[in-house]
Amino acid sequence: MVTLIIAEKPNVARKIAYALAEGKPVRKTVGKVSYYEFTRDGKRVIVAPAVGHLFSLAPKTKTYGYPVFDIEWVPVYVAEKGKGYARDYIKALATLAKRADEFVVACDYDTEGEVIGYTALKYACGVDPSKAKRMKFSALTRKDLLKAWYNMEPTINFGMADAGIARHILDWYWGVNLSRALTSAIKRASGKWMVLSTGRVQGPTLKFLVDREREIENFKPTPYWVIKMLLEKNWETYTATYEKERIFDENEAKRIVEEAKKGLAFVERVEVKQQKRNPPVPFDLGTLQREAYSAFGYSPKKTLELAQRLYERGLSSYPRTSSQKLPKNLNFRSIIQNLAKLPEYKPFAHELLGKEKLRPIEGKKEDPAHPAIYPTGELPKPGELTRDEQNLYDLIVRRFLALFMEPAVREIMKVIINSNSHRFILSGARTLKEGWLKVYEKYVKFGEVILPPFREGEPVKVLQIKREKKRTKPPARYSPASVIKKMEDLGIGTKATRAQIIETLYQRGYMEGRKKIKVTLLGMRVVEALEKNVPDIVSVELTRAFEEKMEEIMAGKARKEDVIKESKEQLVKILKVFKEKELDIGKMLLETTGTGVTASKGSVNGEKSSSQAHPGTSASRGGKGEKSEGGKRLVLGKCPKCGGDLVLRYNRKTGKRFVGCSNWPKCNVTYPILQRGEVIPTGKTCCNGAPVVKIREKRREYEICLDMKCKEWKK
Repeated sequence: MVTLIIAEKPNVARKIAYALAEGKPVRKTVGKVSYYEFTRDGKRVIVAPAVGHLFSLAPKTKTYGYPVFDIEWVPVYVAEKGKGYARDYIKALATLAKRADEFVVACDYDTEGEVIGYTALKYACGVDPSKAKRMKFSALTRKDLLKAWYNMEPTINFGMADAGIARHILDWYWGVNLSRALTSAIKRASGKWMVLSTGRVQGPTLKFLVDREREIENFKPTPYWVIKMLLEKNWETYTATYEKERIFDENEAKRIVEEAKKGLAFVERVEVKQQKRNPPVPFDLGTLQREAYSAFGYSPKKTLELAQRLYERGLSSYPRTSSQKLPKNLNFRSIIQNLAKLPEYKPFAHELLGKEKLRPIEGKKEDPAHPAIYPTGELPKPGELTRDEQNLYDLIVRRFLALFMEPAVREIMKVIINSNSHRFILSGARTLKEGWLKVYEKYVKFGEVILPPFREGEPVKVLQIKREKKRTKPPARYSPASVIKKMEDLGIGTKATRAQIIETLYQRGYMEGRKKIKVTLLGMRVVEALEKNVPDIVSVELTRAFEEKMEEIMAGKARKEDVIKESKEQLVKILKVFKEKELDIGKMLLETTGTGVTASKGSVNGEKSSSQAHPGTSASRGGKGEKSEGGKRLVLGKCPKCGGDLVLRYNRKTGKRFVGCSNWPKCNVTYPILQRGEVIPTGKTCCNGAPVVKIREKRREYEICLDMKCKEWKK
C-alpha cells in the first residue's frame, strides 16, 4: 500500500514528511521536483508538492471578443505566461500517482487549498477527487500534523471545493468579460487598442474609494472657534477646554471669552472614576493586517506574506482566518512554557505560568475552517527570521500573551471649572494597574495626563482665556488597512483576496499613495463611465449577494452550478447594456487625457484582465520594474539623450509615478515627478533639455522643470 500526500508547496511537503516519518524521510526527485518517501504505520508514504495553483481557467478556443463563457481548466503555464515551472510539478504528480494506491490532500484547509488539491487530483493525477482523503490542520507542528494524520477526513471538503471553483469561474467570467468590454469601448471610441481592466470585487472597491475622493473634493471647510483656559496649579500650567467643543459663531465665541474673563474661576465639581480595559481579542487576519500597518507600516499584502512564512516555518498558525477564538483543546501552558525560553517574553510568561488556570479572552467572530492566529510554541532559530518576520512574530506572540493577563485599570479624572457661569473641563487620565499593557504596550498607547489634586470650591488661578479659530476638515483618506476594514464591513472579497485586490488597483494605475490613498484621474473616469452607463458593474450590493451565495455553497445550502448559472445570466444582461452604450463609455474613458489609459495584464486571485493582450501595446512591452500608462500615452517631451518620447509611467511595485524614456531599456533617462495633481505637457524645455510640465491640483496650477537641480520653478 502506497499513500501519496499532496502538499501545497515544497517547504510544506518537507515539513509534513519530517513530522510523519518514523525516522528520517528519504528525499528523492522526479526531474527537478523533490519529494519525500518514508514509512508510517506499516505504509509506504510519498509526500509530493504542488506549487500553489497548478491549473487555471482559460477559453476553449482563442477569441478576442466578449462575452466568452466557454472555458476549461488547463495547466497554469498554458493560461498564464511566466508559469513554466508548474510543468515540472504537474509531471511529478502524474508520475508518482501511478505508484499510489491511496491519495491524501494536505493543502491549506480553505477554499483555495481545496481547489488546488481537487484540480491536482483530477487533472494531474487522473484520480477521482472523491476517492481522496483529507488531512486537516491549522499549524505545521509535528503534533498538529500527527493529529491530522490519525484523524483524517474520509474525503476532501466538497463544500469548500465547490465554493472555490465557483469563485474562480465567477471571477473569470466577470474579470475577463468586463475587461474586454472596457478595452473594446476604448477601441471603438479611438480606433486604438488600449487595455483596461476591472473585476467582480475590484470595481465596487474602486467605487467606494472614488466616493471618498468626491467627498474630499466637494468638501467646503467651515470656520469654527474653540475656547481654552490656561490655568496654573502648583507652579504647573494646564489647559482646560470650554464645555462646548465647537462654536460656529465668532460673535458668540467673543462674548463667551469676555464674560468668562470677568468671573472668579473656581472648581465646581471633580469627577473621578476607574475604568477596566480588557485585553484585545485574538488576531484574525483583518485585525492582524490593521495592527501591523499601525505598528510597522506594512501593507496588508506584505503582512499576509509574512504571516504565511511564519506559518510555513511552524511558528504560528494558519493566517487566512476570520476567527477570533482559540481552539478549546490547545495546550496554552505548553506554548507559554516554550515562549518563556525567549528572554524578551520570559517575565510575562512566568507570570502567566503562576496562574492556576489559563483562560484567554476571545472575540465574537468564528471561522469554521481555522481558529484565530496564535504562536505554536515552536521557537525560531537564532538568525532564522528577517527583521520584518521578527516584527510580526513579536506582534503575534505579545498579543497571545496579553489574552491571558488581567485587565488594565485606568483612572479618568474630570475637573469642571466655573468662571462666571461658563464651564471649562480639565481632563486627566493615568494607568493604575498595567495588567496586559505590560506585554503589549509596544503596540498600544494610552495617554497619561496626570493632574494634581483638586477639591470642589477651591479657587483657580487663571492665566489666560482665549479663542482659537479652526476649520472643519474633510473626511480622511483611506489607508490600505482601512480599505481592508471597509471591504470586511461591506462583505466584499475574502480574507485571502482583499489585500491583493488593493495591490491590483495600484498596479492598474487607478490609485496612488501608499499611506493616504488618492484615486487617479483614470480611476475616477473608469468609475464615472461605469456608474453612469452600467452601474451594476460597480455595485457593492450585487457583489455582496454573490459572496453570500458562495458561503451558501460552502455550507451545502446552494449548488455551485446554480450560482454559476445565475451569475452568468446577470452578467449577460450587464454586457448587453454595455454593448449598447459602448461608444459613450469609450468616449468618457478617453477624457483621461493627461493620464492616458493603464495597460494591464495577468490575473490576480481569479480577477483577470483581458487575457489576450494585443501585441504592440504596453501590456506586452512594459519595462522591468515599471508600468507605462499604455494606450494613449501622455508624451511630456523629447528625451534629451536619444530623442525618444518622455512618457508618464508607474512603478509596478510601489505604484508611484515617474517620467521615463519610451526607448527603455536601451535608454535609461528618467525624471522624478510629484505624486499628486494632473500632469499637463507644455512643450517647453529647461535644464539640459528637461521638459517643463504643468501640475494642476484642484484650483491651483503651476509649472515645473523636471530636472531636480533646476532653481527656477515658475509658480
